[in-house]
Amino acid sequence: MAKPDLATGTARTPQQDDGLSELSRDELVERCRSLSSLLSDRERVLRELQHRAKNSLQLVISMLRLQHHRIADPVARAAYDQTMFRVEVLAILYRQIHEARSEVSVNLARYAEEICETALGNVGDLPTPVHVSVNAEPLHTSLYTAMPLGLIINELVMSGLRHAYPAEGRMEVILEEEKDGVARLTVTGNGRALPPGFDTDADNSAMLVEALATQLGADLDIRGGAGTTSTLTLKL
Repeated sequence: MAKPDLATGTARTPQQDDGLSELSRDELVERCRSLSSLLSDRERVLRELQHRAKNSLQLVISMLRLQHHRIADPVARAAYDQTMFRVEVLAILYRQIHEARSEVSVNLARYAEEICETALGNVGDLPTPVHVSVNAEPLHTSLYTAMPLGLIINELVMSGLRHAYPAEGRMEVILEEEKDGVARLTVTGNGRALPPGFDTDADNSAMLVEALATQLGADLDIRGGAGTTSTLTLKL
């Protein structure tokens, strides 16, 4: 008797059953064991590739830091450092994935916290101390979503830290889930608002954020006022 196919509502003949119904119990067990072994091998190879990516990025950062003090022009050095800091964001991602032994899932709260801590360290001495707080729900996403999202967080935080702040400088990074797998990232601070006529097309950091938001298929909204608030809505 043909077996019903629950996906299509039609009957499947034994010939359409991939021959599994004709296998003995021992043969089925052996096939499952073989598939499990193959999956384990692929996971091991993937972990090894991620481990090598982590080490390679750390090596790149070390070499970039060696050249930092050899650049005399302050404008060129600042552009050079921006590139180095962006590579560091990627290195953080691969290191955290390696430590968590996860091939597909990134803890966004942990990732965002370390990005902000690193950004504070990289920006150097500020005229006014700025407290950066991270309020992130326990969200997880894929490596390929976390990568551009982490770069966006870094750009928004680094740009915000360069603003002029009152005596009590504050910046907050909020990551929250809305519904149906949609998340909202908000980066807000009480620093100097964007100047009138600010052209995002002429600002390299803003251009990168917009390009990464487009890559994610996300909605980006940057508003001035009493400080600057940037909001990114995306599908995880």
